[in-house]
Amino acid sequence: MSGHETKRLNVLLVEDNDTHAHVVRRYIKKATLAHATLVHVERLSAALERIAKGGIDALLLDLSLPDSRITATLPRVIEAYPDMPVVILTSLNDLDFATAAVQQGAQDFLVKSELSSELLIRSILYAIERKKTQEKLETYAAELERSNEHLRGFAHTVAHEVKSPLNVVSACLQWVQSKYAVQFDSESRELLADSAAAIRGMTELVNELLEFGRAEVHDIDFGDVDLEAVFYQAYVLLRPEIKRSRATVTHDPLPTTRGNEVQIRQLLQNLIGNAIKYRGEAPPQIHVSASEANGELLLSVRDNGLGISDSDRERVFDAFVRVHQSTDVPGTGIGLAFCKRVVENHDGRIWVESELGCGSTFYVALLSALR
Repeated sequence: MSGHETKRLNVLLVEDNDTHAHVVRRYIKKATLAHATLVHVERLSAALERIAKGGIDALLLDLSLPDSRITATLPRVIEAYPDMPVVILTSLNDLDFATAAVQQGAQDFLVKSELSSELLIRSILYAIERKKTQEKLETYAAELERSNEHLRGFAHTVAHEVKSPLNVVSACLQWVQSKYAVQFDSESRELLADSAAAIRGMTELVNELLEFGRAEVHDIDFGDVDLEAVFYQAYVLLRPEIKRSRATVTHDPLPTTRGNEVQIRQLLQNLIGNAIKYRGEAPPQIHVSASEANGELLLSVRDNGLGISDSDRERVFDAFVRVHQSTDVPGTGIGLAFCKRVVENHDGRIWVESELGCGSTFYVALLSALR
């Protein structure tokens, strides 16, 4: 507002104490920031009926009313009229109480003994603007979610469409290798091998992108997860790599926790698989353990591999980041980003402690209660 421009407001006061209502009415009349018309009712039922008739810009609400429990008043208003800006009026100068009211859906909180004309009107105006902003944000969030759903569907379709020709090309290369490899010179065989490796790498990338896209928190079910059983599932799936690398994979007794079994198995599989992949000259030594600390389940996967520099410890969890690009280790840079998404789906944290050339220990702290 600029100059002498003022805002005309229709404010509904819900207050069963005549003295408090008189004070509010006096402050509203003295207001200079806006012209306000005050409608006063003493019961919540009357307030809900008046709001239903329309024309109310904001609600001044005392929570303790003759026809409503103090803990139920605000939820009843929010449920009936979620778009109504609400300012709570209370005799309690309690920050925790104020925080709880705002978390429930109120736009502001005023202590009756500290009221002034300017403070009251400013709070009403701010409440109206905050409600408008909140509604815009909710609209944007809904639009973004719809856009993300379309994008996920599109990416899933594209990935499947890419996999089909990749499989065809891979099959053709295998057929050429099996039928004509003996007739090729060394350079031709090398080119054929490079082509096959490129196809395998692209197929791996597509598969990991599909898994990464599926790891959505709203798409998963939680239940009891036997970590011993999940460990052995991951071990069986990794057995070919374990044999090829002559890795030793051990574990301490592992508990049962709450989570999504498929994603927890994929988490362990990725962390153990990375430990095998990024190994040093010695055969991999990998150990999985679990403990309870500060009410969290703390999983750790320790290895004796290449290690990670201090500067790369954070970025190693970003998608498409490979901190060992100078090595011949294949990979897409999605595995640890996938692990991070799984851990976040379980309200947890993941981090790594490592020294370059001396191995790494990945830690996963899950807030899910131990069983």
